[in-house]
Amino acid sequence: MNEAHPKYKDFNFVEGELLLINKPYRWTSFDIVGKVRNAFKPLKLKVGHAGTLDPLATGLLIVCTGKMTKQIDTFQAEEKEYTGTFTLGGTTPSYDMETEVDQTFETAHLTEQILREACTQFIGEIQQYPPAHSAIKVNGERLYEKARRGEEVELKARTLTITEFELTRIELPEVDFRVVCSKGTYIRSLANDFGKAVNSGAYLSRLRRTRSGNFKVEDAWEIMELVDVIRAQNSPHPNPPREGGLNEGIDFNNIREYRQTADLKNYEQLKANSRSNRHMPTEAEGTLWQLLRNNSTGYKVRRQHAIDNYIADFICLQKGLVIEVDGKYHEHIKEADSIRTDALNHWGFEVIRFDNDEVLAQPQKVFDEIRNKINSMPDRKKALPPGEGLGGATESVNTGGEV
Repeated sequence: MNEAHPKYKDFNFVEGELLLINKPYRWTSFDIVGKVRNAFKPLKLKVGHAGTLDPLATGLLIVCTGKMTKQIDTFQAEEKEYTGTFTLGGTTPSYDMETEVDQTFETAHLTEQILREACTQFIGEIQQYPPAHSAIKVNGERLYEKARRGEEVELKARTLTITEFELTRIELPEVDFRVVCSKGTYIRSLANDFGKAVNSGAYLSRLRRTRSGNFKVEDAWEIMELVDVIRAQNSPHPNPPREGGLNEGIDFNNIREYRQTADLKNYEQLKANSRSNRHMPTEAEGTLWQLLRNNSTGYKVRRQHAIDNYIADFICLQKGLVIEVDGKYHEHIKEADSIRTDALNHWGFEVIRFDNDEVLAQPQKVFDEIRNKINSMPDRKKALPPGEGLGGATESVNTGGEV
């Protein structure tokens, strides 16, 4: 369906567009959605993807904008095709290269005939257990969060269909494959099950989605190429002013008007009333800082730290957690807060918010909630964003220490 994805045309992103994107290695699917969404700023447009790809996978990701997002479930249900590599002779807890090899197995007995015959038992309708390191939610929490804490995870088998499964290269300990399967198939689980089927072990060492329904990766955009096209098609607008520091007496209708029109006059007026750097802390922020300082949570928490174009009230860089204390004026700027949260999420930060009154009334309760949250989170692996005001914190935080 090449005609569904002409490389150059006048897009109507609000009415809805289906975009085919070649996801790069190490990018999350949300990274792609965030990059596309940010390209529309200051216009706030609904953007979503039709089927997650793991960070270590590459290939076709379908992204929908505007009214086309209503059809995501339809696109997500389509048959998928993948190519990749299994590495035999070992297993990992995540069934791929996200975690280290935890067991090794013999491969001397493996022949081409054994390997090819093993493929046949997976063709048709089968039962498959998802990996413990997966995004499936159980009681509101994703399985990988439990697995990273070392908790035992109860897995339930799923029924799925594999219509084609073949080996395209055999050079032990590696075998390349091509598989065509239904929605919900975990290729990592297929790798693990394949290793068991040949009396050895196996994990997924490379994966690429080549097709979803009738859409092919050959017709996909490179992400930065698409971002450039989106920005070129939209009229150039200045960046929104930094968050926070707004006077209580400001006309909030002007903020809404700015978000809609990005008028330069409004922009300059708002910028004058906006925080362009640090601000004097509120009483609630000062109270909370007395509890958070000196690594009292077990991890270093910084105060008024700049991330890209935004200043966080408090931040734990090692865990990727932003803590915001909101005054009453935030009732009027919920849209702006949502934009800021999206931007911080794009950089790999989770945001939690507390009201001024809540902090002042029960500061210890708020502190305990923050401390428990920090200690339940894995170390943040994503590199910090480049940009002004970072104070030198521009390196990855997966070193086990504060940067």
